[in-house]
Amino acid sequence: MCAASADPSSASPAGHSAIKSANWIAADHADGRITAWLMHEGEARQQVSAGSSVELMADVTAVISQLHDCAADTPILLSDDSLRGGDTGTITVPAKIAERPMGDATLGGHPLRVLGGLSQATPPAVMRGACNRIAGFLSLNPDWDGVICVAGATTHWALISANEVVSFQSFMTSQLWQGLAASLNLGDTPAYDRTQRAELTASMDTVQSKPEALAARLAELQATQGAHGNTDAARLWGLLLGAELSAARPYWLGQNIALIAPPPLDTLYQAALDHQGVPVTQTDADRMALAGLVSAWRAMTS
Repeated sequence: MCAASADPSSASPAGHSAIKSANWIAADHADGRITAWLMHEGEARQQVSAGSSVELMADVTAVISQLHDCAADTPILLSDDSLRGGDTGTITVPAKIAERPMGDATLGGHPLRVLGGLSQATPPAVMRGACNRIAGFLSLNPDWDGVICVAGATTHWALISANEVVSFQSFMTSQLWQGLAASLNLGDTPAYDRTQRAELTASMDTVQSKPEALAARLAELQATQGAHGNTDAARLWGLLLGAELSAARPYWLGQNIALIAPPPLDTLYQAALDHQGVPVTQTDADRMALAGLVSAWRAMTS
């Protein structure tokens, strides 16, 4: 098993000397989970995953300790989607993701590189871990132009042209759903059968026809809880996704769209975009995350 103490330091020369190693650890932190892959010459040999807390580096240490046959000095490349990654820096769009900065540190005996992110002045926005998923998609789909929607705790709609992120718009839709669902005592997002999907799209229509009435529609949902069977969660998602898609219309209207989202957001966003008649290329979020880390590692070691 890998062993490390959770005590990251500032830049370390060891990070540079170990960078040519054939074995390395790809680590991704997004949406409250850390996933790590033990890599050998570009191929994943093992994968482990666990929830994260406010102690990110301790959590990374705990996750990589589950990897077998992993030397204590195996280098780590980490994509971190939290704002705690702020010390790694950002570059301002328009920019190529490959040009983003990296933080250089150690985690126990492991040389550690942390990928930086992208920022935007108007409207103000920062994108970190989502950059890695976009990089993964572009590495698998070279010369792709269009809009990539990376759904998560914060969802980003990014306009891609000539292998650059030209601009992006961010939304806290999932976090709004979690807060409102707790207030309304709603359970987890249900499996989306035909009835659930119909309620979601009907709620989308009500808010898209009059976006300024969103708060009123939410109050109506609260007042009629239980009157529509077990579809209240779908109705809430419909209201919030309707508001998001109304605001994001300049990004998806008439564009080539790719969706990168973990379950259940993949189903929700797909249903919402289908309702708009928008063709979507749907992808696997973990696959895009790993592809992005592999792409960054190859650039570092080439």
